[in-house]
Amino acid sequence: MRVHIKSGKIRFVIPCPIAFLKFGLSIAGSSFIQKYIPEKDKRYVNMIDFKKLSKCMDILKEYRGLKLVEVKSRDGSHVTIIV
Repeated sequence: MRVHIKSGKIRFVIPCPIAFLKFGLSIAGSSFIQKYIPEKDKRYVNMIDFKKLSKCMDILKEYRGLKLVEVKSRDGSHVTIIV
């Protein structure tokens, strides 16, 4: 997965392997991280099933080149997330 960010004359390309995303999802669902989330936001985080989301990442591997997000603003900023 790659994240492309363009703002004015500055461009960033951030590569993020799907294995790192799956590792991050497994950590985000742990009780250790849950205690640092503010109470008002916990209800939103508790709605997410991190195990199923991790399985979805395996399915996304089959769709290389798929654009998940493409956002362009009026000031010329541009963000694209590609599998």
